[in-house]
Amino acid sequence: MSCFTLRPKQNSLEELQLNTLSWLVEPSRETLEAGLCRELQEELGTAVPITPRDHVASCPAPSCPDLITHFYVKKMEESEIKEVERAAVTMATDHGLEVMGMVRVPLYFLKHGGGLPSFLSHSFISSSRSQLLSALQQFGLLSPRELEEAVTQADQLRQRPNPQ
Repeated sequence: MSCFTLRPKQNSLEELQLNTLSWLVEPSRETLEAGLCRELQEELGTAVPITPRDHVASCPAPSCPDLITHFYVKKMEESEIKEVERAAVTMATDHGLEVMGMVRVPLYFLKHGGGLPSFLSHSFISSSRSQLLSALQQFGLLSPRELEEAVTQADQLRQRPNPQ
């Protein structure tokens, strides 16, 4: 399962907080949301309430059709994000072992494919890249035209030979 926590930085749309967690849930023992809450507590050191309203999408994992990935988005205030970041480095038992922290997703474009296109040109696990793009559009953080341009530039960056 994948969980992304999205938030505009400083009330701007220039960057996005992204946190990805993966775990397995045995449906006979707990709900998806209970499993996510448990995992967030272990990985981040603080309780983050997740409800079915935070669920965005589910899809089979491309590499393992028997595995279904679930995508959640939790809207949080800046003070809540700061508390999660503080707890992650001071209280989380698994921080640094399984989770290295939050990554900022750039919501801007630079010349020659920098910014979001560069970020999207990297490898993503399972369907997380398409889930991220879908969430960016669904929450109105980028227009469909901007997302299409970012993906086009990212694909061009991937095709460039690596300088040695």
